[in-house]
Amino acid sequence: PYLGSILGLVGMYGFWNLWAGTNGFFFPYILRTVGAATQAQSVAIQAFSFFIGMASIYFVFMRLSDRMNQRTLFAASAAIQILGMGLLALFPLTIPVALLHVFLLQFGGGFGAQSFFQLWSSEMFPTTLRATAQGLCFAVVRISLGVFSFFVPMLTATGFTTLAWILTGFLVMSGLVGVLWAPRNEGKSLEQLEAERAAH
Repeated sequence: PYLGSILGLVGMYGFWNLWAGTNGFFFPYILRTVGAATQAQSVAIQAFSFFIGMASIYFVFMRLSDRMNQRTLFAASAAIQILGMGLLALFPLTIPVALLHVFLLQFGGGFGAQSFFQLWSSEMFPTTLRATAQGLCFAVVRISLGVFSFFVPMLTATGFTTLAWILTGFLVMSGLVGVLWAPRNEGKSLEQLEAERAAH
């Protein structure tokens, strides 16, 4: 009975995590080797990104996720992140492009797939199954990222634009799955959600 929830979470979060894991791990390397940043600049940009993400979580996700249409909020996040990743596919990788990329990706990400995965994976399963379901979803997602990571250096060697388009595609897929599947749980307590599942 929870297969739909598992598949929805794995699809939404899995494609997003393929982008996030690749971008997070290789972005400083990409900035140094493809762009114009020094080691210090690339680390500073990466650190700046975490600050933006935390601000987005606090000012957007924590304040709005239980008050407005969660599907709409998720869609806005996905669109912002797709735009941010698309910059690297369309324009040469310079420091201004990298900074705008970081801002859009982290601002959109603060109220996007990561936050909604943590919220929805807590709400979609009863207490007795929650940890197992979350573990299963996370295992599939992280193993998939680990396998994909073996191919990233090869993709980067053939041209960064190719990798940028692939990562943009991952964000598009995550956005589509999330928008089409996303539950409407805003304003509901866990008890209410469990009662709805039992009735269903």
